[in-house]
Amino acid sequence: MNWKSAIIVASVTVALGIIYIRLRWRRSPQAYRAMIWLTACYFVAGSIVGAWVLHIVAPTPNAPTVEVAATSAGVPSPAVMPVAPRLDSVPSSSVPVSIPPLHFDPAHAVLPDPKLTPGDVFADATKDDVCTPGWASEHRHVTESDRDRVYTEYGRTRGPGCCEVDHLVPLELGGSNDIKNLWPQPDEPRPGAGEKDQLENALHEMVCKGELPLADAQKCIESNWVKCWEKYVVPEYGPEWAVANRHGW
Repeated sequence: MNWKSAIIVASVTVALGIIYIRLRWRRSPQAYRAMIWLTACYFVAGSIVGAWVLHIVAPTPNAPTVEVAATSAGVPSPAVMPVAPRLDSVPSSSVPVSIPPLHFDPAHAVLPDPKLTPGDVFADATKDDVCTPGWASEHRHVTESDRDRVYTEYGRTRGPGCCEVDHLVPLELGGSNDIKNLWPQPDEPRPGAGEKDQLENALHEMVCKGELPLADAQKCIESNWVKCWEKYVVPEYGPEWAVANRHGW
């Protein structure tokens, strides 16, 4: 509904209210005089609140594009997080610009059990392999029985509000489909599954650009993916954003 339609609907609603109150006025003028004043107050208050909401949600000029973090298979993640502009491609005067708050708390982020999920990679995977389009999709092979085994090991039950079986070291960084590299990762608390997907994409890009050795990227995300996210993703948002959104430290 656009703003013109909204005005028409509001006008019709007010007109119907006036007709109703006028009809009722004949029966009890004193009681419905109070109703008129109350209706007027509500109308004024609603107008003020509406104007304030429109002002808050109005897009900010030159604001960075907000995208959905994607998994290594190209499927959008359910956790939505603004994709930070890279500092080497955006003028410093525009970083950060009106980035929505995240309110992340690394102290409460969920990590895999290192005894159950220490991580595992394809030993022969090279930078050229993982940077070849479609390589990750061709090597994805996780069966439903594998997923059931992961849920059982972690004592979790698949379903809404739980989690999804994820590769600790992603396929796009040479991670294997072995049970040692799988764990049930939740979206919340954040940083969660969405932020890890974002980290995976950032590391993959750095590896393919020659900015980070593949082995270092694998070790970073395998040892502690939350600290890895803080190291490679958070700085791109700028220190002011980090201070405003960091909780629990």
